[in-house]
Amino acid sequence: MDRKKDFITALLVLCSFSVFSQTDTNDSAKKEIQNKLTSYFSLERENINLHLNKTTFLTNETIWFKGYVVNRKTHQPFFNTTNVFAILYDDKGVKIFEKLLFVSNGTFTGKFELNEKLHSGNYFIHVYTNWMNNFIEDESTIQKINVINSAEGALTENQNPDKETLELKLHPEGGSLIKGITNVVGIKLSDCSGKTVSNTEVQIQNNNGDILQTVKLNPFGFGRFEIVPDNTLIKAVCNFDTKKIETILQTSTKTGISLEINSFTFLDKTIFKVKTNLESIPIIENKTIYLLVNQDDKNLIFPLKLNSQNLEQVVSILNENLYEGINTIRIIDNELNQWCERAIYIYPKKDKPISLLFNSKKNGKVKMVGYSEYANANLSIAVLPEETKAQEIENNLLYSSTIFPYLKDPFNEVNYYFTEPSRKQFYELDLALLNQSKPKYEWKNIVSNPPKSNYSFDIGLTIKGTINQELKNKEAYKVRLYSIKDLILVLSEVNEKNEYAFENIAIPDSTVVELSLLKSPEMNAVSTNFVTQVYNRNRPYTKPFLVPFGDCKKLQDNVYSDLYDLPKFNGEIINLKDVIVKSKPKRVLVNENKFGNSYLRGYKIDENDTSSLLGFIEQNGFNVSRTATGDVSITSRQITSFSGPRATPEVYLDERVLFSFAELDMMDMTEIDEIYINANAIVPSTRNKQGIIKIYRRKNFTAKSVSKSVPFLIKDGFENISSFTNSDYENFASKGFENFGIVDWRQTILTDEKGNFLFEFQDANIKKYKVIIQGFTINGELINKEFKISID
Repeated sequence: MDRKKDFITALLVLCSFSVFSQTDTNDSAKKEIQNKLTSYFSLERENINLHLNKTTFLTNETIWFKGYVVNRKTHQPFFNTTNVFAILYDDKGVKIFEKLLFVSNGTFTGKFELNEKLHSGNYFIHVYTNWMNNFIEDESTIQKINVINSAEGALTENQNPDKETLELKLHPEGGSLIKGITNVVGIKLSDCSGKTVSNTEVQIQNNNGDILQTVKLNPFGFGRFEIVPDNTLIKAVCNFDTKKIETILQTSTKTGISLEINSFTFLDKTIFKVKTNLESIPIIENKTIYLLVNQDDKNLIFPLKLNSQNLEQVVSILNENLYEGINTIRIIDNELNQWCERAIYIYPKKDKPISLLFNSKKNGKVKMVGYSEYANANLSIAVLPEETKAQEIENNLLYSSTIFPYLKDPFNEVNYYFTEPSRKQFYELDLALLNQSKPKYEWKNIVSNPPKSNYSFDIGLTIKGTINQELKNKEAYKVRLYSIKDLILVLSEVNEKNEYAFENIAIPDSTVVELSLLKSPEMNAVSTNFVTQVYNRNRPYTKPFLVPFGDCKKLQDNVYSDLYDLPKFNGEIINLKDVIVKSKPKRVLVNENKFGNSYLRGYKIDENDTSSLLGFIEQNGFNVSRTATGDVSITSRQITSFSGPRATPEVYLDERVLFSFAELDMMDMTEIDEIYINANAIVPSTRNKQGIIKIYRRKNFTAKSVSKSVPFLIKDGFENISSFTNSDYENFASKGFENFGIVDWRQTILTDEKGNFLFEFQDANIKKYKVIIQGFTINGELINKEFKISID
């Protein structure tokens, strides 16, 4: 039996004790609640997490980042996503750069090259997909960074709160304040930019100014107190500097249901206390009341019974039966009315360790060995000086993946909650959640306004066009899109309107393709003209970009400072690219650790080899077949299903994933520099994949013109994948480099089946480094680790 749906101990306080379970399958209201959740979250939602090489940059540096795309339903890498838009905005909301990035196996990499025209200040990286436009809620991701123009100095923000906008806010737990019973009320003290006064005290007073109790806020400006409200006016008061700050507690209602949750006292369980008063019983006694716990469409529903003998009910649920991350708790009746709501957080069951060991120094590189329990993980690693000031804007994968997607009001100092968490962090994270002003997913929308798929889930680019001449017997014609340089060859039918279309095309930016009209049966090229467009490149986000705390910034003046030394540059670029193969022999065995821990056999191809590329693939463990229309089929020789089709390999051309194998039919081995191949490699995918083939063309290869073809320039295609290149710092030993320099950025490191991995970084001739590792496994385990290491 499903423990999540069968375990509950319900203690009725005051008059009796009862145990309720979720075995009431005839409860139509409960089924309707479940159906509403299922409908509202039926469309899969993407969660994009960004890992940056650092978060403070100089204007002559480059922002490097890696994205991790998670499927909210499965919590695993979102293998179907391919098109991600990344935009860099300044602090006024002006768009600076825009990129289209290609996602493969749930990850992508990108960069923004800054320039000296940019002013010092805060900037924001905004990433989204076209699919996210289907939702009322904003499912995109925003990452704040800081940019320093050395001619201006660093823009420094006053860390003290703005006295004029500092205010107290009171948040009754669950959103309701019920007369005559004990209610928990959250307190939040902050200015318009989220800054607070650390460890201040707030007095809870009546209308006469009598102090009823004093609450000490935590360092983040959060606190809580209990109160039994009546008709008396209650206010919260505190003093900052010479200013008196006060706010009035909302008036209590005569009837209703209150919710009090304790998710921090016990390590293994959460306590839910549901209460009402006698005045509410006539309203609810003929209703069925439910305790609803949900995370997206996943849900637990427990029927409760509140009556004049049982005004309070306590429910204890083991944390292992709740959902890791944010859980939304609601009290719902059988007419689908919501009485109260609030969010709690359940920490992951186990935080697996990672250890780093120094291996050696060689050829200007520091080589490291990593040991972990994260098998088949995809990682990115930033290496900085230990005392860096370039990482002070937090960038935490656990927060961005398990908390941020579910909140309306993000909060600061997120690393605190995940660094060796204890009951203290549990309590203070719960305080932050208690003081959320508004839920992100509103129950009224869940009940009556499920999203519709009006915006497409784009996979690659779509190229459409029209042939400018009348064709007889259109079935005899096909349009060929071809680029020798980028190894692309695909065919399209011609419809009754003389139109053709190429879908799911992954084309790098500024690619010139050639279009040809082919006539069967010989498939000869026919001279013609084409009108061609790329249809899904420009996908604006339908929700306007709003600078976080943008209204607040108008109240503050920019202050530029030369308080910290800045790194100096020689103005040249050091290329830190990894050379894939340096060996000269014709065939070289290379252990290239792929996602899934498969080893590929590497071949260096002789320039005089004129054999067929498809023939080579066929000789190395795959079935290859061709059709007269130019289609090419490559399948595994292993039988993985008795009824389904044979698996196909994941094929890369210069690290670009192929959607069609037809372009391989035009190639011979003279064009190829290296091939890495393994017919038995495991590919983590839901698309029936088996085997990996990686093909690299010669660098001096030149494209040949296709006769009777028309060139077409693909503008603003996918960003080309780049290996990290560091800026040419004048001196690694300088204080400026220690403050804001980056040692190295390893954007793709893969662990093996045991969780072990190797990586290296530039030897900066310093002794102490900070190493930040983020990533995920194919099973969806999240990784966010920070190390301080010493290298002698």
